[in-house]
Amino acid sequence: MTVAGSTTRPPGGGPAWDTVGPSRPGQSVLVTLAVVLGVPGLVLTAMRVLPPADDAAALVAAFIPFAVPLLGLSLLCLLVALVRAHRRAALAVLLGVVVLLLGAQLAWQLPYVVPDDRRVVGATFGLLTLNTYRGLADPAQVLAAAQDADVVVLVEVTPALVASLDAAGWRDRFPHDVGATGGEVSNTLVFSRHPLTGSRRLGSGSFDQWSTTVDVPQVGPVALLAVHPCNPYCGSGRWADEHAGLRRAVEAGLDGPLVVAGDFNAVVDHGPMQELHRLGLRSAADLVGAGWAPTYPANRTVPPLIAIDHVLVDPALAVADLARVPVDGTDHLGLLARVGRSS
Repeated sequence: MTVAGSTTRPPGGGPAWDTVGPSRPGQSVLVTLAVVLGVPGLVLTAMRVLPPADDAAALVAAFIPFAVPLLGLSLLCLLVALVRAHRRAALAVLLGVVVLLLGAQLAWQLPYVVPDDRRVVGATFGLLTLNTYRGLADPAQVLAAAQDADVVVLVEVTPALVASLDAAGWRDRFPHDVGATGGEVSNTLVFSRHPLTGSRRLGSGSFDQWSTTVDVPQVGPVALLAVHPCNPYCGSGRWADEHAGLRRAVEAGLDGPLVVAGDFNAVVDHGPMQELHRLGLRSAADLVGAGWAPTYPANRTVPPLIAIDHVLVDPALAVADLARVPVDGTDHLGLLARVGRSS
């Protein structure tokens, strides 16, 4: 007979089958840490699926790739907690959610570390893009960075920087330009060893942007968009508006070959960059399998955290190589890509 309120014990005096043992030391800490890490991972993953257009959320979305380590650490905490747990159903459900989120992130990020099967056929040309940070980039280092380039896109340029480059013999290598001669110096410039034709300013954004065509020997005419849409800090929806203008310019040039290069103020996971991807553009980092290649902020106590500078190409072109280029005085790393016709 069992007295009300008592618990039936098995023979031998051991604990009853339904006895819940005391919580193991550190168990609550593991679960709490898993949730603290997992919630931002969930938010960043949701931003990849439902890209934000407002300025504040777009700033947060720049860190979407960081969901991978956040969710990975959350998964580790949950695995340890699950092994130690007396009751595991709730933890197993939470673990399953984190596994799904991490799987989605890995599906988006891992292709960037695998070289594409698109190969360059024939001759190539070098293209350097660099944000000079209000013209404060070291002119001698800019000149050195451009030694292997045939086309250079410089943004946030000042007349003083152009004068310093000219004094160092810049025009001996790059006799053709858009925005540097014939009047006021533009804050976005294109320099080239080869003739530039059909050059025109793109819209009226916060920074100058240009469309031109480079006549590259053994490659042929290549349309080039030199771009610098405003960042989300600009406010008033200008980030989304100027990216919409960039998309329209790309759509108008899809008869290719087409290169779009500059400081996009957006990572590949941002909505506007996904739209360009759906139009057929691929980043040089993606094509060569460079993986996560952050370019900003540079020359700080911390290494670059986000990749907002890009070289994008359409299906008519491929990329043989991509390198990040450090230059003193600027808060961006440059990108030097070797581009040619695709197979």
